Amino acid sequence: MTIRIVTLFAGLFLSHSLAVGAGSGPEWTDVAEADKTLMGDYVGEWSNAPDKSYQDINPRLCAQVINVDKGKYHLKFTQDHNLRAEVYYSGEARLKGDEIVLKDGDWNVRVTQSGLTGKGSVGGKVANISLKRVQLGSPTMGAKPPKGAIVLFDGKDIDEWEHDDGRAITWTLLDDGVMEINPKAANKDANPPIGGGIQTKRKFKDVRYHMEFRYPVEPGKSGQGRGNSGLFFQGYEAQILNSYGLDGLWNELGALYKMSPPKVNAARPPMEWQTYDINYTAPKYEKGKLKENARITVRLNGIVVQKNEEIRHQTAHRQADRAIPPPDKAMPISLQDHSNRIQFRNIWVKEL
Repeated sequence: MTIRIVTLFAGLFLSHSLAVGAGSGPEWTDVAEADKTLMGDYVGEWSNAPDKSYQDINPRLCAQVINVDKGKYHLKFTQDHNLRAEVYYSGEARLKGDEIVLKDGDWNVRVTQSGLTGKGSVGGKVANISLKRVQLGSPTMGAKPPKGAIVLFDGKDIDEWEHDDGRAITWTLLDDGVMEINPKAANKDANPPIGGGIQTKRKFKDVRYHMEFRYPVEPGKSGQGRGNSGLFFQGYEAQILNSYGLDGLWNELGALYKMSPPKVNAARPPMEWQTYDINYTAPKYEKGKLKENARITVRLNGIVVQKNEEIRHQTAHRQADRAIPPPDKAMPISLQDHSNRIQFRNIWVKEL
């Protein structure tokens, strides 16, 4: 793949091409083979379960193979990827050769390119496991803008955006129609400055919004330091975070930051494209007085994770900032630079 690093300084266009893999930095180009072929979602069934056991009555089984660090993985077993349900088991596994291996009591599992196999137990009942690797994807992947929509990014240019301080965009534009955060933290000595958050040049209130994004693996990083960004409507944040295999808390993917956790953790594995489909309704004022708070419905990968949720206060990190009154004006839509190389594509918005 060829990329163009597009930077505009005082009308000067600087462009050069690099022969790289899936992106512009080592987070995308230096990826372990196991993360390409073994990490991710698995679906299948229990088999040879004891008669009338839980596994016999409820044979469906899903697993997540989650990168923790180089050669270290976490395996998590549930009944369904897209529902909040009991975790049957979770434990640490290691990469041994070209296989990921977990051994812990009744749990003895191997992950290979042929699938995830072995034995496990629920309530002391041991049964066989046989799962196949899948990509769950999203039903809205590749969604085309409806009539009357404004295309904010179609991969051809970034003309609809600017940095939040008014600078021309210094993020990376890849030739396959992808925009990637070029983090300010990785360009500390750049002059003129590179990186920082971006916002639309146009301003909006009530909107329907579609965006596709993905985060890199980033072995060894965790929590808010891994795959972190944010999507803002009138300053209210729908969180972007590598939350694959996490609990789905108020600061994780699909959350309204510091306010409302997602109804289910529908995060996909690193490197896989995901979708945000959002309906946002701005606060309502009459004669200068607030009559109704903002509301938002968020679909992550086609799954409703926030349903007509009232935005009761600012989604701010500091408690003092959460008391800032709701906005009474149209504002840009923003994407955050939180020092991680998140990628974006197919962004459009329709005013409602």
